[in-house]
Amino acid sequence: MMAEFYKINQNHPNNYVLTQVADMDVETVWGLQTQAASSHKGLVAQVYDQITQGFLEDRGFNIIGTTYFAKLNVRDYEGEPVVTVNELEPDLRQELLLLLRDHYERIHRSNPASPKINYEKWLFDNSSFDGAYSIVRLEQQHIVAAILIFKDKNDFKLGWTFGDDVPTLLGLWRDLLGILPVGKVVYAEFESNDLLAMSVYHAFIWHDIDTVQQTLLWEDTANSLRNI
Repeated sequence: MMAEFYKINQNHPNNYVLTQVADMDVETVWGLQTQAASSHKGLVAQVYDQITQGFLEDRGFNIIGTTYFAKLNVRDYEGEPVVTVNELEPDLRQELLLLLRDHYERIHRSNPASPKINYEKWLFDNSSFDGAYSIVRLEQQHIVAAILIFKDKNDFKLGWTFGDDVPTLLGLWRDLLGILPVGKVVYAEFESNDLLAMSVYHAFIWHDIDTVQQTLLWEDTANSLRNI
């Protein structure tokens, strides 16, 4: 019966993901915590309202991240010449995958990523990946910043963005605005624990398009099965 209230995310196997969170009562949460603890798992919940957030926090959940949903309207801007992912040699494409893996694992420490994730499948084997508008900055033949873009109908969606430091990454974003078609829109989800991406969110005029989402985690070590 509990199965309808959670699912397993193979990319983050340490924790069960709660579903139908707003419909749960106290007994259901206790039951899920007991079941998760017996499997040495935690529980992850994504909520959009303060009432549900408070309900879960009262039962041992803690916020581990905030996600902002936003869009950026592309204006006419002339940036520096860029290197697209389509132009990368095989060794640099492999380096890009390693950097993506390191970045993804770093920002998901609270809900660890599975070591079995196939990042090449996520990126290069994804038919929506746009290698012509995904760009990198190279220094001494190594990637020091990257913006990975996916097609979103007639517009674009940010996959991931990362780099060695904030100024380099923001400079690459200005270059991106120099090549994207004027009038298009870039959609993005920014997670609060991704400090590099959040610097992009704060540096440009993004328009919030949805309610902020809070991600909460209950760990089986919380000892709060009857926390009222």
